[in-house]
Amino acid sequence: MATNSSTASAAETTDRIPRALPPFARSAVLATAASILALLLALTTRYDYVTDELYFLAAGKFYPAWGYMDQQPLVPFLAAFLDWAFPGSLFAFRLLPAITTALGAIVTALMARELGGNQRAQVLAAAAYPLSPWILLNGHWLTASTMELLEWTAILWLLIRWARLKHGGIDRDRLLLGIGLITALAVQTKFQVLVLIAALLLSIAITGPRSLFARPMLWLAAAIPLVTAIPTLWWQARNGWPALAMGTAVNNENDRLLLVPISLFYAGLVVGAACCCYGVVRLLRAPELRPFRFLGWTAIAVFLFFLVAGGRPNYVAGLFGLLFAAAATGLQRRTGKLLWPAYLLSAILPLALLPIYPLGFLARHAELPSYVRLYETGWPELTEAVARAYRELPAEQQRRTAIIAENYYLAGALDVLGRKAGLPRAYSPHRGYWFFGAPPESADTVLYVGNRNRLSVHFGRSRELGEVETGLVNVAQGNTITLYQGPKQPWPALWPRIRTI
Repeated sequence: MATNSSTASAAETTDRIPRALPPFARSAVLATAASILALLLALTTRYDYVTDELYFLAAGKFYPAWGYMDQQPLVPFLAAFLDWAFPGSLFAFRLLPAITTALGAIVTALMARELGGNQRAQVLAAAAYPLSPWILLNGHWLTASTMELLEWTAILWLLIRWARLKHGGIDRDRLLLGIGLITALAVQTKFQVLVLIAALLLSIAITGPRSLFARPMLWLAAAIPLVTAIPTLWWQARNGWPALAMGTAVNNENDRLLLVPISLFYAGLVVGAACCCYGVVRLLRAPELRPFRFLGWTAIAVFLFFLVAGGRPNYVAGLFGLLFAAAATGLQRRTGKLLWPAYLLSAILPLALLPIYPLGFLARHAELPSYVRLYETGWPELTEAVARAYRELPAEQQRRTAIIAENYYLAGALDVLGRKAGLPRAYSPHRGYWFFGAPPESADTVLYVGNRNRLSVHFGRSRELGEVETGLVNVAQGNTITLYQGPKQPWPALWPRIRTI
């Protein structure tokens, strides 16, 4: 009897999911989330809007639509609503992404708990989440990538919970309905979530639990994002499926061979990268995680899809929380003295990427790499330079002048901030902005802002009016303002010819 009992006990510890979850490390996990929230809120008003925030704000405020070339309508709608409710408030505008990032750490800890992680594992998982440079930096912005991180993490958590309960003989199919609702939001954020869903279903079909496909709630959950996506799909079809062209552009911009190393860099030097690799190994090999094998194969399938089809390294960032949680369950009983020092060392890079430096310091140190300086500064100087050039034109000519920016970065800034400075709306032939329309037929003069893709061959006369001077290294600095007159073709014929992707 003793032998049988010990054998059964060993089997239980190597291949079962406990019915009773480990206690939730409420105080430590919530303290971690609160620290993330406090840090991000303290930096919300540093510098200025980032390029994508300006683009989303312009799209939602001035060009609302059921779809866009490069994103879906949820974040533009949120940006427009927040700007309407709290005009010009960067704090209010960035409160939601800060909360979203803090919630991501909590959900990551809950995933670790569902995978059998004790309180120490839950804290390790939650603490690893903000150590990802990509995750923490996106928590500073209201962008589609920010919202996508929490959406993927929440979908995976609910599915893990459903699988754990099902393995224990408990049907909790309302969790599948929750997955359907979150997926509906995710589809309206970015189409990449469809890759995650497809990878999950394929992995489950191969490794189990195949009983999922017999649950009626699964098909109801699947219908929710399909039905809610109809307007977006209709917009895509009516405009020639521009999302496919965007996919081609992304593929051309990225080196497939760098997908894995850059993804690991985005996960975080030391802790994040190590946890991603260890998390995949545990999901595929750990005996106690056998019921979750499908998650390991899902992670591999998502990576392989973007490796073959082409994609940015951040497209897989929604898997980081899952992999951190799986890794933490393997670290929970280790007492290595280097674990927490590794966490502290890993915090240096994500903190350094945030807007923590005074602008005067950045101006004196142009050699210092700073992503936020590059994409978050220079907008007032850009707007003033273009407004000054516009005001110098005769009043009659102003009425016939269109402002065209080389790319959506500049166009978004001029559209959102320029209108307050008395400028007309901005146009751009670049990516999603091209779909916002061409200048009117009456526009025979163009103020063009940019250094590449000049319009000289399409106009009879051109004259450089000056350059944008910001005093910092950023995307606005050094752009030339050029006056073009005498278009050689009407705008309906010219606009498709100057389109850039």
